[in-house]
Amino acid sequence: MTTPVKKYQNVSYKELLAFSEMNPNRGRTLATLAQTPLKIDSSLDKLGLKGYTAASISPSGILSILACITDPNYYALAPKHARTQMLIELSTSLQEQTDKLTHANLIRRRKKIHDLIGAAYNGAFFEDKEYMELFHAIGCMRNLQFILMKEAVQDKIEDHDVEYNSSLKGEILFSSPPNTWKHDTPTWVVDYRAQWVAIPSEQCAVPMNQWLSTWLSTVEQKGWTVQWPEVEGTKTELIDKLIMYPDWKETDRKMLKETLALRLGRLQTMSIFTKWIMKTNSLDD
Repeated sequence: MTTPVKKYQNVSYKELLAFSEMNPNRGRTLATLAQTPLKIDSSLDKLGLKGYTAASISPSGILSILACITDPNYYALAPKHARTQMLIELSTSLQEQTDKLTHANLIRRRKKIHDLIGAAYNGAFFEDKEYMELFHAIGCMRNLQFILMKEAVQDKIEDHDVEYNSSLKGEILFSSPPNTWKHDTPTWVVDYRAQWVAIPSEQCAVPMNQWLSTWLSTVEQKGWTVQWPEVEGTKTELIDKLIMYPDWKETDRKMLKETLALRLGRLQTMSIFTKWIMKTNSLDD
């Protein structure tokens, strides 16, 4: 069977306009493409962070974390080109600041920190140690304190050689020794690999510094391992300090020095954070 030849009819522009007026859908328009807001993954109530949500970062990375916490509302509404410009300005500013790093643990690593900032801007792959180094450096340069959450499940997915213990939720790490932290310095809870940051989602969300000791106790009970700082000193010096705490028992003298050093680090840190709560309460009275 032969396919009939198509016949085309010449139509004037005036006739096309007339036909368009007969279109029943002529009044419809495409919806405006609104800027995608900061993606909110879920509530962090399950981690004891009541009133906070895990806001995912796009693009992920430490620089984006810093851009977000500087102004969460602006970051949430900023278009892609604006976020890119924010990252350019942040990386440039931070690299300039590396020349002024005077912290004892960072002064000899200025060049590496400078290079890590550039690598962060370019979305390079980071080793775990490099995340810690950069969070530490940025915390020093911008007067910030970071608590990093490293999920055990994530490690299992990314490293099949790691034996996954279902009872272990993950690790809690600090960007710098927490027993040196200050009450007036902002504290932020972030994903270890800079994929999300805990943002207050309610007006009643309590600032982290007002309940850090309570929260850390809660996550420990939930199965998270907190990497407390290890206090330096001889075993005798550690014991002399530990006997000042009410939970000390004479049988504890048999513990290893490393165990005592971590125990004292925990007690000193929790004591500092508890004093912050008392300070806040006294200001409210």
